[in-house]
Amino acid sequence: MTAPTIIVTAPGSLGDVNPLLAIARQLKLAGHEVLFLAAERYLHLAERAGLATKALVSEAQFQRLAGNPQLWHPRHGARLIFREAVEHFLQSHYQWLEQHCIPGETTLVSHVLDFAGRIYRDAHPTTKFISVLPAPALLRSQHTPPRLSSFFWERWYPRKLLPLFYFCADQWVDHIGAGPINELRHKLGLAPVKRILHRWWWSPDLVLCLFPDWFSIDARDLLPQMKQIGFPLADSADYVAPEVTQQVGELWRKFGNDQPIVFAPGTAHEHAALFLQSAADACEQLNRPGVLLSVNASQIPQRLPPRVVAAQYLPFSQLLPRSAAIVHHGGVGTTSQALRAGVPQVVVPMAFDQFDNAERVARLGCGSWLAMRQQNTGRLVAHLEGLPRTATRSLEVAQRMTTQPSATEQAVGLIELLMRKS
Repeated sequence: MTAPTIIVTAPGSLGDVNPLLAIARQLKLAGHEVLFLAAERYLHLAERAGLATKALVSEAQFQRLAGNPQLWHPRHGARLIFREAVEHFLQSHYQWLEQHCIPGETTLVSHVLDFAGRIYRDAHPTTKFISVLPAPALLRSQHTPPRLSSFFWERWYPRKLLPLFYFCADQWVDHIGAGPINELRHKLGLAPVKRILHRWWWSPDLVLCLFPDWFSIDARDLLPQMKQIGFPLADSADYVAPEVTQQVGELWRKFGNDQPIVFAPGTAHEHAALFLQSAADACEQLNRPGVLLSVNASQIPQRLPPRVVAAQYLPFSQLLPRSAAIVHHGGVGTTSQALRAGVPQVVVPMAFDQFDNAERVARLGCGSWLAMRQQNTGRLVAHLEGLPRTATRSLEVAQRMTTQPSATEQAVGLIELLMRKS
């Protein structure tokens, strides 16, 4: 391969990887030399798509983080993620960028947690740098603030307190991550930054918001460089292993016309045993077929009801159109796939953007939500019994999504337009 003209960086779980992989594939189809960086466990998807790859996170590192039960705590999880991003990957990733990028020629397309890429842009201002934001929860809005927890007071606190809330959040994040960032900036002769999540971490060139305007904040609060392009709706279904596609076919032969309820706690959730047990029990109580998804087979209950099956991973684009409902963690990739399929949702958020996505699903009238820590069999059954009320609205939103232009094609168009600018 010749030197890449575009480097696409996708830290995180499969929900972070899939949309950036879809953009990378579209860039390659447009004739660009692309190098895709992601966790080692996901590189096979990019390689099947014909992309050159580099491991950003080793399997051992990924397992260490995913195996930490604090990862899905609303506050401790954010601390873990930011510390991983700035303490374990910042220096090494920046050094790699210095060795492999050509300022003014290499374009960087990076998830917002790629702080090394953002620093590289400041050190080399002629570099075109594109931030990619998968979900709207990290956007700051005075008019439509995000939902970040299950605490009831988030619905009622005075909006005039928002600037203070954002300031306090910035102080907390700076305490976690600003030290290593500014240490590296000092070595490069760059001025220190404060309130890194206020404005600095966004690219000054272009920010691709991977969601539509009707799933976002008030447009008055968007920065000028932010472009909302819609959901990528990517799950790499055409590049999964053949046995995965075969398993989907076997599933439909087993269920026939009987639509299952899908339970998906997230591809990086290694501590979902209680949830999956509640899911199996709910299916048995409702006398409904179910599909339990977990990357860790040890989390699956040892005894499953006759019409409940388990799998490590099944593409939602193949699974959801023939499903009755989905109960999931609230990742934006799963949420958007359920919206496209017109499937009612029960969202059980844990941390990060999940509470905000859950709230938006409820506001759309496409489902309901309760925090993962509050779920049990009885509550899941109650929420599932209430889903028929959301069926019509779910189909209306799905129909709306069929008329929207391709998000990945829009992304490539905006990236190429930026690349052409002097």
